[in-house]
Amino acid sequence: MNEQYLSVFIDESKEYIQTLNDSLLRLEKDYHDSEAINETFRALHTLKGMSGTMGFETMSKLCHKMEQLLDKIRTKKITLDSDLLDKLFAGVDVLDKMISEIVKNGTDKVPNVDVQSMMESYEVESNIQTEKKSEKTAEKTNKAITVTDSIKKVISEAEKEGYRAYHLAITLSEGTQFKAVRMYMVFKAIEDHGGQILNSEPSVEDIEQEKFDLDVELIVIIKEDKENLRNILMSISEIEKVTIRDILADYAEETEEVRKIDEKTQEEKTEQSKEKKRLVQTVRVDIDKLDNLMNLMGELVISRSRIADTLRKYDIKEVDESLSQLNRITLDLQNVVMKVRMVPIAFVFNRFPRMVRDLAKQLDKEIDFVIEGEDTELDRTFVEDIGEPLLHMLRNAIDHGIEPKEERLAKGKPPVGKVILSARHEGNNVVIEVKDDGRGIDRASVLKKAIEKGFINESQAETLPDEKVYEFLFAPGFSTRTEANELSGRGVGMDVVRNVVESLNGTVGIESVKNRGTTITMRLPLTLAIIQALLVKVNKYVYAIPIANIDSTLNISKEQIQRIQDRQVTVIRGEIIPIAKLWDVLELPHDKENGTYNTVIVRIGNRKYGLAVDTLIGQEDIVIKSLGKIFSDVRIFSGGAILGDGSIALILDVANIV
Repeated sequence: MNEQYLSVFIDESKEYIQTLNDSLLRLEKDYHDSEAINETFRALHTLKGMSGTMGFETMSKLCHKMEQLLDKIRTKKITLDSDLLDKLFAGVDVLDKMISEIVKNGTDKVPNVDVQSMMESYEVESNIQTEKKSEKTAEKTNKAITVTDSIKKVISEAEKEGYRAYHLAITLSEGTQFKAVRMYMVFKAIEDHGGQILNSEPSVEDIEQEKFDLDVELIVIIKEDKENLRNILMSISEIEKVTIRDILADYAEETEEVRKIDEKTQEEKTEQSKEKKRLVQTVRVDIDKLDNLMNLMGELVISRSRIADTLRKYDIKEVDESLSQLNRITLDLQNVVMKVRMVPIAFVFNRFPRMVRDLAKQLDKEIDFVIEGEDTELDRTFVEDIGEPLLHMLRNAIDHGIEPKEERLAKGKPPVGKVILSARHEGNNVVIEVKDDGRGIDRASVLKKAIEKGFINESQAETLPDEKVYEFLFAPGFSTRTEANELSGRGVGMDVVRNVVESLNGTVGIESVKNRGTTITMRLPLTLAIIQALLVKVNKYVYAIPIANIDSTLNISKEQIQRIQDRQVTVIRGEIIPIAKLWDVLELPHDKENGTYNTVIVRIGNRKYGLAVDTLIGQEDIVIKSLGKIFSDVRIFSGGAILGDGSIALILDVANIV
């Protein structure tokens, strides 16, 4: 089997599994949502065809059985209920496991899963009456393609050019294997003879996906007469019958009401068509190629800096204009490459509604799960990494945070708990929040546990601010639960969250009010590749501070610095800001003590801090290079960068310095 095709099959199958979960969740809210039923049916039909083509027969057969069940629901032969929906969800889970097995072992056989029994469970007897079948058949027989006013206008203009307008009714032979192919040949024959298809029933999309029986109706303009057109179409194999009617003659007395098409339906078709066109214009790109492109872009940025540095050194004015143009082009190219790496956070968020639904059912809780800002974009390198932390946070919110119905009612809360997963941009950061309206965090319980574990003593606990108290929850093995269950309470969750977020140069914090709810906030940089930074010098060494963290730069005199509780602070516009001398933090020798300090004011969350440095060099685009595993324990640096003169500047992680 061609590895390239297998890779495409796996990627597309995962997307269809996500589509199935989404559409079934919509059906759970409204059993009569016909569009959700059709979407589920289409996804199963496509997945069946793909898996059959790749030779995964078990997967194809399971999709076929689920598709048959959906078809019975769609044609009103059976009524959708909670039990049937659970069976469909279980089937999607097995399909997901099959894809995982294909990735690992190249087979769709899933251990310890009786697929045959599952398929047999989909054999649900139809409960429709014969009379209803007859009504459905009659309705289908009477259905005819609609001639809209816009089509009539086109026909009228075409007549002036010598075209004729026909209504074609084409019937394929019984047992035709490739119906879509036959209809493609019909379309091509009409177009090869100078004709144009104005409308079809069913739609072109449905014909392409073989979502029709044997009959297709078309409205066509062509210069051929009826007899020639019939002969052209009947020459195509497996065409059983072609009926041709002259539109202007046969529809002359049709009323305006019959001709009128529903505007809303037309708008929906237009939107679907636009969406289809948009999807066609996308291309799958291997992740390694994107990484390679990003690395090349980084090297280009470094080379540009070196050229600019050399020209400054030798004061060569003649190439200023060319250098400015190179800067503009490089910046534009850099922005394009960065956008290529960005993906909507929906890729991560979309997997959680199903998990929340299953967990709420397991815990017998009702959850109103809201997703906000799923269009927010972030670097694709984060997509694979933040899923696990968000999973822990959501599980904690549902299991630990949201109270049982009886407890919520006793507190005067609505019985349905609310969990909000949101994302937004703030400057050069992506902020992701998990917010619930549950019981909140008990500060006293956290402090009691922290004292038991020896993190602090009782005297320190009294004056500790809330954000410092909640930071204990990120300690390994820290949990306030007395009993552990399979979901939470073992203290193996929040430390994972912090470790992953910090490895991405991000921060995580908790805000909570008892009996009102908890909000956990993750802040991640927009990208890990190229950033703007302020270069500063301490002693003879150059360091980079990300612009995203900088609030302002100031000159502060010695007299403006005061000492409060063993910390040096200054007051700027009525705000008390702690000051850290970077040479002390980095333990560098420093003899020079001027009357003023060059100070960079940085912002971490809602707090500001000042970093005193020797010299402010200037702003520059830098390419972040990892320091490697050897320096993984060095928290004050987030990476390194190669400067224009070839020297190295370490990038300061201000969150860990202050």
